[in-house]
Amino acid sequence: MKIKPRLTYSNVVSTLALFLVLGSSAAYAANKIRSGDIAPGAVHTSDVFKRAIVSGKIAVGAVQSNQIADGAVGSKQIGAGAVAPSNLQFPVSFVASPTGGSAPVTGEPTPYPLTDNTWVQEPGEIDVAFGAAAATLAYDDSGAGSCRVYFEIKLNGQQVGGGEVSTSSTTLQRVEQSIGAQPQIDPVAPITNVLSVQTASNGACTPDSTIDSTRFRILDFG
Repeated sequence: MKIKPRLTYSNVVSTLALFLVLGSSAAYAANKIRSGDIAPGAVHTSDVFKRAIVSGKIAVGAVQSNQIADGAVGSKQIGAGAVAPSNLQFPVSFVASPTGGSAPVTGEPTPYPLTDNTWVQEPGEIDVAFGAAAATLAYDDSGAGSCRVYFEIKLNGQQVGGGEVSTSSTTLQRVEQSIGAQPQIDPVAPITNVLSVQTASNGACTPDSTIDSTRFRILDFG
């Protein structure tokens, strides 16, 4: 004689009670797991959900340089202004940006005014002056072959460099050329440097020839 299973109230209640007990036990166990309950090496990379660890979960100083892959940190990962010249092993910075404006072309050496042309150089610092001059010139066809304008660069009254701009065109032409000065070795004591410029020409430029502008950058190493 077969006994047919029957769904009774007592069966339903007992089954439901079993699920509730098992579920609450699991939740209780999950809340009681601490870092000390996890064996060393028990959690692997595959066990960590993607992007589960955020920056706030990483202790200060926990990531060392040998833990960063080669090429992992690029310019996009470095915040604007995060690396200052003082953070470099050998600091490099621009300490002055002298500029000059429009001036006539003269045959004899003539002082050429500059602004922002002073800066302090400290012991241990080496300074280099880079620059460019722009002019609108025309050759007067006098036989010299070209109109040439010279720039003599002085530092604290001593000539340290120069350059020129020129053209053989007999019609006005804008020309630009780099000019610069030799490196200045570090002083034994702090000094205030003054950059100055004199201009002259070979006398073969038309009267309407002009110097348009000059710009310099003083680069400091150290």
